[in-house]
Amino acid sequence: MSAWFDYWNDLGPLGDFLLPRTITDADFRLDDPVAKIFYNGVWNWPVAWRDLFPVLIQLDHLHLEPSKPDRLLWKDDGEINEFSSSAVWHSVRHREPEVDWCSFVWFAQCIPRHAFMMWLIMKGKLLTQDKILQWDLSRRKNMNMMCCLLCYENFDSHSHLFFKCKFSSQVWLMVRNRVGMSFVCPRWVDIVDWLRVRARSKKAHVYVAMILVAATAYSIWQERNARLFENQLRPPKTVSDIILKTVRYKLMGAKLKNTDRVRKLLGEWEITKESENDGG
Repeated sequence: MSAWFDYWNDLGPLGDFLLPRTITDADFRLDDPVAKIFYNGVWNWPVAWRDLFPVLIQLDHLHLEPSKPDRLLWKDDGEINEFSSSAVWHSVRHREPEVDWCSFVWFAQCIPRHAFMMWLIMKGKLLTQDKILQWDLSRRKNMNMMCCLLCYENFDSHSHLFFKCKFSSQVWLMVRNRVGMSFVCPRWVDIVDWLRVRARSKKAHVYVAMILVAATAYSIWQERNARLFENQLRPPKTVSDIILKTVRYKLMGAKLKNTDRVRKLLGEWEITKESENDGG
């Protein structure tokens, strides 16, 4: 245990008021243990220190316990607690206020790659054509050659792809009825508003809706990239079928409460107890 920098007394680390130069001038080392300065009930520091640092007098009644094990402590904003990697991380990490969409992007039993895609969309971080045109001024002369590869109108952007695009809006209209979102327009802001109100709900149908929205956004972006890089084109019906199949497979393995309402919900997705076991 460090004599100068550990919390082994009520005064705190002696290094808080003893400068390193003061310590070394007294023929001590900065890495000395407590046993170096306190031995057989006697303090081994210079007598003059008691006049220079009267606070040391308070240590006269200190009874050290040599057999007591060392403890790792962590000081954060003046508060001393037991050391843990979690406490250190929360102490040193950059913090920002929690966003109101966090609970429907990162939620229990989500599909991780879909959640990551949702996070990118909410942050506006996808590399869409409108951003490319802003970054590369040399391409401005070719703006008329760029267009959304899903509908071949405009150039793609976050708001266009999700879901103002004729292709993606068709996909959304095909899947939204399965999760009680039949009146939610194919606009990202409307979909987000619907989710935001219900995001902290524990109801199974809300969980399914969050899974479906994330799967839809992921599939639209995948279709866009498949057309851009692989020249593969699929119609809206095929993409919507893939989305519904993805949601169904996820529900087959999800851990949901065994209630009448949940069983009815699973039945609507053609999931029986037998098929649920097959998928688990």
